[in-house]
Amino acid sequence: MKDRNVIAWAIVSLVGFIAISFLMSRFFGQGANTAKVMTDFWRSTLTAVILYAIPVVLAAIDWRPSFYVMGLVIAMYTLALISVLLNMWTGGTQNTMMVKLLMSAFSLALIVGNGYWLVLALRLRKKEQDRHDRKRFGR
Repeated sequence: MKDRNVIAWAIVSLVGFIAISFLMSRFFGQGANTAKVMTDFWRSTLTAVILYAIPVVLAAIDWRPSFYVMGLVIAMYTLALISVLLNMWTGGTQNTMMVKLLMSAFSLALIVGNGYWLVLALRLRKKEQDRHDRKRFGR
């Protein structure tokens, strides 16, 4: 089933976002209250898991519009990754250049992964549309 690839890449996107969020809280939450930073991390992690889980579960039970919902969620978290990139280079933090480069590389890799998810979802949609057209028009 081709939609397994789309679901798998959505899960990769979720895990990557959680990892980026954790690293951001570790490297860039040092001056703030540690308990508040970790509370914010867990709150954003729970939100991400819920937002990703709903369309993934709906896709697993073969509700096709779920891929549109998943696309919105992935687009939203791609914007968050762009925010990470901007914070890396415009924020006045005391982190080393190596930390900034690694975080930026990880963010860019996840943005590319989210783009690949979009390509897979569009291919799946095209395939389903062609199948539907053949069935409807008898070609």
